Amino acid sequence: MKHELPDLDKFERIVFKKKNTLDRLLSFSFRLMNARQVGLVLGTNKTYFKFLPPDKWDRGVMHKFNGQGFNGFVLKYFGTFIVRSKGLSPVRLYKDTQFGEKEETDGIISFVLRKHKDFYAKGIKILVIDNIPDLLNTGETHSNVSILSYNGDVFKSLQDLKINNAIVKQFKAKNFVSAYIPDYGAIVFNTINETLLKKIKGRFTQEIELKRRLNILISAIEMASLAYIGLARGRQAAHIIWRKEKSLRKTALQLKNKEVQLNAQKEYLRAVGAVNEDQLNMEPANIIDGVYAFIDMVGSAIIRKKLNPRDYFYVLNLCHQITANNANKYSCRVDNFMGDCVFLENASPFDDKKLRYSMDTQERIMLIIFTLTDIFREIHLLKTGHHTMDKTGRVKDLINTAKIDLSFRAGMEMGTALIGPLGSLKRKIVTAIGKSVNTASRLESSGLKNGIHMRGTIMDILKDAYITSDTRTIWQSIGKIKNMEELGNPGNLRFFDCYKKVFGLEENLITQRTNVSYKEFSEDITYWIKCIPDSKV
Repeated sequence: MKHELPDLDKFERIVFKKKNTLDRLLSFSFRLMNARQVGLVLGTNKTYFKFLPPDKWDRGVMHKFNGQGFNGFVLKYFGTFIVRSKGLSPVRLYKDTQFGEKEETDGIISFVLRKHKDFYAKGIKILVIDNIPDLLNTGETHSNVSILSYNGDVFKSLQDLKINNAIVKQFKAKNFVSAYIPDYGAIVFNTINETLLKKIKGRFTQEIELKRRLNILISAIEMASLAYIGLARGRQAAHIIWRKEKSLRKTALQLKNKEVQLNAQKEYLRAVGAVNEDQLNMEPANIIDGVYAFIDMVGSAIIRKKLNPRDYFYVLNLCHQITANNANKYSCRVDNFMGDCVFLENASPFDDKKLRYSMDTQERIMLIIFTLTDIFREIHLLKTGHHTMDKTGRVKDLINTAKIDLSFRAGMEMGTALIGPLGSLKRKIVTAIGKSVNTASRLESSGLKNGIHMRGTIMDILKDAYITSDTRTIWQSIGKIKNMEELGNPGNLRFFDCYKKVFGLEENLITQRTNVSYKEFSEDITYWIKCIPDSKV
């Protein structure tokens, strides 16, 4: 296109230094779009005041005009009188029904002014009608046309919008462009350079140039809007500044709350197995500090037979949700959900990167035990009808009706495992495999319900385990539990003393088992930790 673009930088320098901001916006936009006519519509109400809050607008008044040739000269100086005398201004945004209710009026200009909030929330900046049909013989007040929105990047089609036939006939418009001006109203163009809007097979032939000019228009509008607000004085200025200050405060608060929510979501996703890009692309490695656990439903085959699939999945998903929540609470991770079994772990590759300290194996063991025990406790609440996730007691009713029990058993092990991405090119998980993982699974299968089965090596560690200032993760996790302030600060707090206090467990906590074997696993002496008080089993 040969039409030269006006200088946006020059416009910026002038618009903030001199008065007549709107006149300069009109002149700049008129040359930019090479339009036959351009006009400014002031959003207001019956008072016809400027700078009213947009939510008080009920009409748009044709405020200023510019145009080509003699007709443009007439329009510039007499346009507001002409459109008012012909009933084209003000443009009403609503009409009253016979029942005294308000209905939205048809017409693209009323739509622009009425939907001012959506123009930023949805990213809509400019509306374009590329071709207006001949309306000379139509008797209708409004016509449906193809309307596109432009957000500074892409064009999208908008449905169920109409144009005012009277305005089209008055200005003999062949196309139409409109944009919202913040805190003022709108700018409208009747018949811009038709070459810009020429289409072949539904695409603009000059799309790059069209987007370039529309983006310049958006920038010019934003500059002019700020400069125009600067003209406000006294009470009006105070109201505008207060509205914007309130809006900024609201936005800042929303962003802060969103950040908190996103951080919490990240922690939860990490707990249920989500990985970041670094973990997904990590090289497989032998990790020596990991602790691994399996928790599995006891008698699941019988439960599946006695419950219909919908009810079985309802129960199982609640149990898995409980598992995920507690893994998140105690800084552990769900490696995988496998039917009615869950694989849990606590290993250094999955530690929160925000931690400025590292956990030793002892602390990882304590965290896994607290995770599993809280899972057992909550599943007990679930099956007795006291869990908040099942307020109607549906699980209790299902269990009683089917005459079944809902219980789990767990096994855990520490040691070396190979951790890395595993799967196909398009679907991978980051998981742990190795002898310690297999042993944890075998300990679970040979364990007892409502408790954790482990080898003597872990029990030896637990007997001498203390919660101290160095085990900050476990203390922060259990510190969230009610009544923990009675235990005082960590320093000389034995693990099992804390464990009994938190979960209301008395003596006979640990059971020694002999000659345990399952498949290729066998052990002369193992240990089982009780997770639910005897009265509740």
